[in-house]
Amino acid sequence: MVEKSHKHYKWIVLALVVVSSFMAILDVNIVTVGLPKMMSHFGINVTDVEWVMIAYTMAYSIIILPMAFIRRKWGIKYPFIISIAIFVVGSALCGLAPTFSYLVIFRIIQAFGGAGLTPTGLTLLAEVFPPDERGEALGIWSIGAMVAPAAGPALGGYLVDYVNWRWIFYVNVPIGIISILGSIVILMHDIPIKKYTKKFDILGFLFIALSMGSLLYALNEGQTLGWHAPIIIQSELISGFSFVFFVVTEMFVETPILNLNIFKNYNFTISAIVNMVRAVGIFGAMFLLPLYIENVLNYNAMYAGILMAPTAIAVAFVSPFSGKISDRIGPRYPLFIGLLIVAASMFMFDNLSLNTSIYDIVINQLIRGVGIGLLNAPVMSAALNSVKKELIPEASGLIPVTLQVGASFGIAFIGNELVVRQVYHLNQYARDIKYNFYAYHNIISFINGDLISKAPSYFRPGTIFPNPSLSFFDYIVQMLASIASYGDSFAILGYITLAGAAIAFFIKNKKSGINL
Repeated sequence: MVEKSHKHYKWIVLALVVVSSFMAILDVNIVTVGLPKMMSHFGINVTDVEWVMIAYTMAYSIIILPMAFIRRKWGIKYPFIISIAIFVVGSALCGLAPTFSYLVIFRIIQAFGGAGLTPTGLTLLAEVFPPDERGEALGIWSIGAMVAPAAGPALGGYLVDYVNWRWIFYVNVPIGIISILGSIVILMHDIPIKKYTKKFDILGFLFIALSMGSLLYALNEGQTLGWHAPIIIQSELISGFSFVFFVVTEMFVETPILNLNIFKNYNFTISAIVNMVRAVGIFGAMFLLPLYIENVLNYNAMYAGILMAPTAIAVAFVSPFSGKISDRIGPRYPLFIGLLIVAASMFMFDNLSLNTSIYDIVINQLIRGVGIGLLNAPVMSAALNSVKKELIPEASGLIPVTLQVGASFGIAFIGNELVVRQVYHLNQYARDIKYNFYAYHNIISFINGDLISKAPSYFRPGTIFPNPSLSFFDYIVQMLASIASYGDSFAILGYITLAGAAIAFFIKNKKSGINL
């Protein structure tokens, strides 16, 4: 057993937190590169497959809120171990899912476990590391957390292409078992549980769960069902009223699930907003890129994973430096510069085309990784170091909540925008064809005379298409509209990230430990 008095105890705890985070983050990144294969396997579209990620992030965001209460009532050790166990069971069930509906349900179970890992891990680090060392500890935590994104896409791509997409979930099982055994040994001497008799805020929990679930459903299904569909309007109303009831409930209950007083802390509130906005941009891009690489450029999942790995490598390299910089000069400038770099990487993709080279994608990913590496430790240390010690459980829970809420919103929002922008560009091409009627016929003649012999067999005469030139022309127009929609979507994420940079500039640039 490892005693708390051991001189290296805090670093051993850090290693445990890194391993558990590795498992959860590995899952997110492996799942991303597997989305196109799931679309093909289950016969679903982009707005459907979003639920593989949204169901996890939504459930994660809801379940993480009670963790401060659980931490006070039962300590860290048992919730931490049980969370890992649930995550492992959920992962195994996802791999066994017979239908897409079951997969979404099992992702929710998986999220129940994942929600207990990050906040308890951050609480552990906040307890064992003094404020002036938290930036460095969080920077090292970020390195470990980013090894997973570096290895995840390539590993996931290999499993998807050469084994089976279900193994992207099974891979969590051995890592989870190692984490459980390590937790039993390292946390055996956890602080004894004090008698905590206050009641759980079940009403507030139900209201916030209903609000978040209804909002994300409306965002994701609005484009498919129509924004004026009765069920979408009802979902929006339910979300709004539930949120109002939640706020009112939290103001009057004895032990609120979310202590609203924490938002009176200026730096924490700004940090939470920045965290949410950066998640919209980063996770939105994480959702778009593998779809573009696999569905438009026609690379396989493993190749897509390799192309996404440079981001994580850059993050792992930059994160420890950003933590030390944040400890020395405060979080404002690393956050501001990091968000500007991430925004620049988004704008670099606003002119995507079939001529976009592998070199362009790799350089873009490296640049984005540098920006993300500058963000992770400063945004967490800014939030944790701004609150009093007794509010650290709430703060350590709300940081991943704001991240996951931003991620859920970003994925749902940008998936919807991708469809909207594609329709827009199709209409633009239709208008251009209408006003350039003779040019259109010249293109058709060119296709008939010069290209049709080189076209895929299903566009050639004698197939089921009565006019192969029109079919080929439609194929080209659809592809051009799709490419343009991806470029527009990355640009939209760039503007959102710029807004986050502007907000980050208002963080009070205090060094670590002042408010504790």
